[in-house]
Amino acid sequence: MKRQDLYLLSFLVVVIVIFLWGYQLLNHGAGDEVVVYVGEEEQARFSLEEETKFVIEGKEGGKNDLEIHDGQADITEASCPDQICVHQKPVSEIGETIVCMPNQVIVTVESASQNRRE
Repeated sequence: MKRQDLYLLSFLVVVIVIFLWGYQLLNHGAGDEVVVYVGEEEQARFSLEEETKFVIEGKEGGKNDLEIHDGQADITEASCPDQICVHQKPVSEIGETIVCMPNQVIVTVESASQNRRE
């Protein structure tokens, strides 16, 4: 590898790191809403400001209990065998998700103002 190739590669790595850092900085912060997807379909949308309990009907009869409290969304119970979604920490920041693969459930935090623009 030539010296100019190393300079070009180093420059590209620095540009990519700066881009990713800026993207994360702009799209990070407290979210307003929790969106529940089962498979690829949106099933429900809740404000993080309201205390809520909701039973998510997953694929093939699976169930997940979603609880929103103190500005955070948490899966408190699930019918799946591995319970990974139950042991995951509550989410409240834009882009954070809780996933239950066996029940095909995705709970993600979004910004309500972003959704109105789309």
